[in-house]
Amino acid sequence: MKKLCIFILIFLSFNSFGQQIDTIDLKKYFGDFVGGFCIYDLKTNKTTQYNPEHCNKRFSPCSTFKIPNSLIGLETGVISDTGFIIKYDSILHPRNLELLGLYPFKYWFNDLSLNRAFKYSCVWYYQELARRVGQNQMEKLVHNLNYGNGDISSGLDKYWLCGSIQISINEQIDFLKRLYLHNLNGFSDKTIEAVKGIMHYEATPDYKLYGKTGGGDCWDNKVIGWYVGFVETESGPKMFAMNILVNNFNDLGNNFRIELTKKILKELKIINLQAENN
Repeated sequence: MKKLCIFILIFLSFNSFGQQIDTIDLKKYFGDFVGGFCIYDLKTNKTTQYNPEHCNKRFSPCSTFKIPNSLIGLETGVISDTGFIIKYDSILHPRNLELLGLYPFKYWFNDLSLNRAFKYSCVWYYQELARRVGQNQMEKLVHNLNYGNGDISSGLDKYWLCGSIQISINEQIDFLKRLYLHNLNGFSDKTIEAVKGIMHYEATPDYKLYGKTGGGDCWDNKVIGWYVGFVETESGPKMFAMNILVNNFNDLGNNFRIELTKKILKELKIINLQAENN
């Protein structure tokens, strides 16, 4: 079998803080879609980016905001632990029959724990969580997290759903780095470890992957897809963030964002997909 040799073009630069910034060409993975990718190596303090201009643009975080939302719910005590159940209300959250056969929506119409609500990206659970936290506490803690533009003015239970709060790929990396290092103002080690736990996606002999997807039809003719998180390998932890602007949700599929990110991590020789053992 012929082996395909792939050459990666990397352009080296440094920011004003002396941090190494590499620019990489990943267009073959994004095709005709606009998007960006960034990964930060905590051990070497090196950042690698695809489409740096796009990495600086702010967008709605959509369901990637379930990471800070979980932190806030736990830290305020509104949710006691990751097993905390909020009961499904069929009147407040009516069952949409068109969604029943689609993953992960069919799991939404049940009582859910924080852990399962995060796994299945359940919107109503996190909206109820936000309402229980309340406007004042939410404003304070979003500010403490220094998350994106910090603007929650478009509604307590919807500001992250194509609403007022926006964040860039680069800002996602900064937030994830502070999360990983337990350097979040006003958030305990216990809370941070609990959220890192629910972010865990898979483990193989080669790596451990943690993350959260997000997606939203924030424009009339485009949908944004996110995947953000971190990966742990023998060479140390690395934070990553990716988003892509596609035509509709069908372009994202169930695992497209995760698989796209994993292919990039493989090409960067960070993970070995042949070692997968879910």
